[in-house]
Amino acid sequence: MLIPDISAFGTPALTFAAGTLAGFLAGRFIKFSAKTITGSVVGIDASTISGRGAFAMKDFFEGETVERCPALEVSDHDVAGELLNYVFYGSDETKRLVAMGNGMLFNHASDPNVAYYRQDGPLGAELVIYALKNIRKGEEMFYNYGDDWWKTRQT
Repeated sequence: MLIPDISAFGTPALTFAAGTLAGFLAGRFIKFSAKTITGSVVGIDASTISGRGAFAMKDFFEGETVERCPALEVSDHDVAGELLNYVFYGSDETKRLVAMGNGMLFNHASDPNVAYYRQDGPLGAELVIYALKNIRKGEEMFYNYGDDWWKTRQT
């Protein structure tokens, strides 16, 4: 296949071409439908309890890693408003993790089927989500947000 030389059109044309290629590749690896967004093992759909939820797209065994989410570790002073509902505790009490990927979309249950821990990966902090028990394909996955989370939201 011949690839045309678009360098004469300048940076905007190169940016457009790169974006088009990235969109094409993403479309080949991520499946979208009107209702559900899925990667390989976690799907996002209407939750059974509130808003969006994370669903298993395959069976998971207890202890198995469900997802590794790249995360930004920021100061707790950098997080406010609605974002407070979507961050995790970081490496110490003054840090918060902003998870990328599907990590922010798991809902709460007092009897959760997943948990998470923070890990330093080769590219920085990661939120590692793992199964606390066997999870069947199609089942919604839940964390336990913890007592501290609920105490800060009571009026």
